[in-house]
Amino acid sequence: MRINIAQKLTDSEDQRVVWSHADAPEIFDELHLKGDLVAEVLVSPEGNGKCLVTGTISGVQTLTCVRSLDLFDRPFETEIVVEVERGACAAQELHDDDDDVFAYTIPQTQDFVDVSECVRQLVTLQEPIAPVKNPDEDFIFVTNNQAGDGADAEKPLDPRWEKLKALKSKMENRS
Repeated sequence: MRINIAQKLTDSEDQRVVWSHADAPEIFDELHLKGDLVAEVLVSPEGNGKCLVTGTISGVQTLTCVRSLDLFDRPFETEIVVEVERGACAAQELHDDDDDVFAYTIPQTQDFVDVSECVRQLVTLQEPIAPVKNPDEDFIFVTNNQAGDGADAEKPLDPRWEKLKALKSKMENRS
């Protein structure tokens, strides 16, 4: 997952970067991403050998609803801020001193920054703790019992209910 950084960046430039499953299959699988991940960024010079990448990342995640356990697709968009500095290093380095800004040092000859770890963290942090398929709707528990079946309508589907009732009556008789 790369963003191109020109060697001699003098003016700000807009970039639209599209990443697919083939670019980073392990990240797409880990984050349950569906379709492409799109970054709309502005790469701005910040001085000698430094630049700032700001913008948004958007995509669609397939999540499991905590109410119904159904899978559903949830679109998302999150902000990205990356500081890039060219330095005397052999390989790209991530400095995670600041929680809000990702800072990378890249070799002088490298014309891109790999933001895979940054994207992984941002997508993970925007994901809800308890995802709900339709959060504005009331949850209605549906059983397989049909109304009007007489005695069968009151019979629970799960056999553990009978064991629970037996345990409850045993505990009541004990006291």
